[in-house]
Amino acid sequence: MNQPRTGVLLMQMGGPRNLDEVQSYICNLFQDPYLVQLPAPISWFRKPLAHWVAKRRAPVVKAQYQKIGGSSPNNAITIEQASLLQTALQGHGDIRCYAAMAYTPPTVGEALRQSIADGCERWIALPMFPQYSTASTKAIFADLDQCMKEQGADLRQVTRIMRWGSRPDYLDAVTAMTMETLEAARKVSAQAPHLVISAHGLPVSYVNAGDPYVDEIEDCVAGLRARLPQDQDSTLAYQSRATPRPWVKPSTIETLQKLGSEGIKNIVVLPISFVNDHIETLFEIDQELRDEALESGVEHYARVPVFNTDAALIAILKSIVVESLPK
Repeated sequence: MNQPRTGVLLMQMGGPRNLDEVQSYICNLFQDPYLVQLPAPISWFRKPLAHWVAKRRAPVVKAQYQKIGGSSPNNAITIEQASLLQTALQGHGDIRCYAAMAYTPPTVGEALRQSIADGCERWIALPMFPQYSTASTKAIFADLDQCMKEQGADLRQVTRIMRWGSRPDYLDAVTAMTMETLEAARKVSAQAPHLVISAHGLPVSYVNAGDPYVDEIEDCVAGLRARLPQDQDSTLAYQSRATPRPWVKPSTIETLQKLGSEGIKNIVVLPISFVNDHIETLFEIDQELRDEALESGVEHYARVPVFNTDAALIAILKSIVVESLPK
């Protein structure tokens, strides 16, 4: 008996594909109640507030995107990952893979609509966030639920991958890429490199409300440290603070400043919570944080590459999908 066709949704935040999309991208971010939580009186005005913030922030953010080529590569990378994953899954059933973005095309709704048109009757929702958070995983699942209801799809036919940041194959792959960058850093300085493990930040209020993201980051980092040489110095920090409210500490920028002031000359930054390049890696880490580190006395600064379309990531995603298929 033939099995129903399965649609795999690779779910990502997305990013502006050109400078004209920057303002709408910011607006979409601020309209997401999971990503940007507001107190009740202010939340009633979320939509006009989001438009106001987007218009005010757009010139600054456009300038940042101009420094990385005028667009985010996040969408194109995810589309290619979906294509590579579909090829890798040949022989494992009738499977189609789709890129599904939260805030820019191809959106979750568009990906779902295409999968239904292609004959998919069940789905595996695979967020490209290794760790679970209200601001990422829960937010994009809520988007998926709404789209499925609107399009008449059966929510019971969705397998949701909640987290995968502590998988041994993922930790092994991150360790291999990290070791390669550390070995290169050892060749350019007499001082051993210090590893700064930088995760995307989160407001403290989310953690206080029970968000498991920080615990999952720490578990992931513990697994990584267990695989690295015992004498490898490392520090966990958090980047990308976006609001004036208290965020999880220590911040990556403060960590780099502190290490520089303490005489650390050789720094390697590992973006632990990202699998694709986007503005947080290409601009924030590679440019802003690099400049801050050099001004603080660091002489050698390098970043561990993210996976993008690396074969190791495609193999991990394939394993996750195969394990999730009905037996």
